[in-house]
Amino acid sequence: MADRAIGGFSGGMKQRLGIAQALINEPDLLIVDEPTAGLDPEERARFRNLLADLGFGKLVILSTHIVADIESIATQIAIMNQGRLVALETPEALLRRASGAVWEVVVDSDDFTRLRAVVKISGAVRKSDGVHARVVARERPAPDAVPADPTLEDAFLFMMGSPPSAPLAGAA
Repeated sequence: MADRAIGGFSGGMKQRLGIAQALINEPDLLIVDEPTAGLDPEERARFRNLLADLGFGKLVILSTHIVADIESIATQIAIMNQGRLVALETPEALLRRASGAVWEVVVDSDDFTRLRAVVKISGAVRKSDGVHARVVARERPAPDAVPADPTLEDAFLFMMGSPPSAPLAGAA
């Protein structure tokens, strides 16, 4: 392995090598940009666990668009929209902010197409009775929509719906 060219390593091995290089001098701060991009699901999980372990006693700044990369390890989350900080909060605080703005509804395909044009859809699954959609909206998106507990991804979409110029608690 020691005499193997780095170009022949898997994406996960290259990511681990990069982290090892960054940790050689035992820094107190580690900045990681899109660390799991291009990794398969197993390597993603392994890398998230590695980052969680590294976070003890260090400040780890993780830049990512993949919410699953931060769900289990982040203690503070900063959300940027159009270059402006719109939130700097704990995951729990973000979830509370999105509470009451997440809905689940079952609609037919035509209604789903119309719904998608006017609200944010955080997830959808097609089943025999229609499209089961998770909607992020301040108001009930359809008469038969039922409230749902928000996920961090829902909270992110909710925060992205806020105007970037609006003063938000926790944002500095």
